[in-house]
Amino acid sequence: MFIKNKIANSSLICYFLIVVVFALVRMLSAFGIFNALGPSADYIFNVIIQIIILFAMSILLFSAFQKNNIRDTFKFYGYKKISFKAVLISIAIGIIVYFLNIFVATFFNALLSLFGYSSSSTTIYLSSYPFWLFLVNLVVSAVLPGICEETVHRGMLLKGLSGIGQTRALVISSLLFGLMHMNIEQFFYATLIGFLVGYLALVCDSIYPAMIIHFMNNAISVFATYSSFNHLGFEKIVQAFNVALQINFFLGFLLIIIFVVGLAFLLKYLIKLLFKETTLKNMRAVQQQIMNQLQKQAYINELENIKNDQPSGKEITISFDEFDKLYKENNQKLGLMSKLDKDLLSSGKTKLSLTNKILLTGIYIITIGVTIFTFIWGVL
Repeated sequence: MFIKNKIANSSLICYFLIVVVFALVRMLSAFGIFNALGPSADYIFNVIIQIIILFAMSILLFSAFQKNNIRDTFKFYGYKKISFKAVLISIAIGIIVYFLNIFVATFFNALLSLFGYSSSSTTIYLSSYPFWLFLVNLVVSAVLPGICEETVHRGMLLKGLSGIGQTRALVISSLLFGLMHMNIEQFFYATLIGFLVGYLALVCDSIYPAMIIHFMNNAISVFATYSSFNHLGFEKIVQAFNVALQINFFLGFLLIIIFVVGLAFLLKYLIKLLFKETTLKNMRAVQQQIMNQLQKQAYINELENIKNDQPSGKEITISFDEFDKLYKENNQKLGLMSKLDKDLLSSGKTKLSLTNKILLTGIYIITIGVTIFTFIWGVL
């Protein structure tokens, strides 16, 4: 229990510090501190947030608090390789998530507008949108968030809080992922996406599917803007639904429902495939290692019986505890389990400690406060 509380405390202390620094940098940006950097101010601001605050702080601080080497921290966060097939499945899921996200975002934005909210985002007018700028936006808005934001929320936070129960850890990490955007418009769909990729990180025992899905969702959004500016035709996919609604609302609405339900069923099917290609595949590899060990031991026992002129030995059997011990040992041999993973499995169940609750309360106060402020600002 102490081990789990220690890991949870380390995760929440790190996250609290990240939230505080992140909020301060956001405030400095709002006051125009980065404006002196010129047109590249937003890019530098995002790089600082993603690489230094989210990624570096979550890795270095957590490792320091746990007195853990960085390599083992990455493994604990779920940096475990997946097959090429699993990568392709994750890409397909990311594409589906993007289109489902459009409808979710549209619904919640319409809901916000009922309360008098209007978007406070500023539109940047460009005379041209060259391909090199598209690549820069792709890195800043898709690659970095896919890696850095997932490292914090699906790595440090979700895994760090798993000692209190995976369901509770999933809900807390997803909610904080939505709040961490500190923007009322992004909160709803970011929380839902966070829940989905968090679930996949747990069932796949790897953070890479979550990173790929996150990247694909953001990357398609970046490409949609690039396509719209340069009239490449991708934006016509979304426009087609708007046209259908304008021509015949009932028929268009029915078409959208069919489309969304179809995507949902396809998403469910792909998640099953991804599970088979990750966790089940790893379990089979570990079980095969164990069977090889048992068969080897049975062969040695048989040779001993022949040598001592004794009857053939019976089929080798082991207790559940012995099998569990072998399973964990082979997980480590195959690089599927970090030292912290083993510590979590070997320790008992725990609940949120008083320290955990105080830290979470502080995090909620900061993130909810800023998010509500963006809503009030949008209404005013």
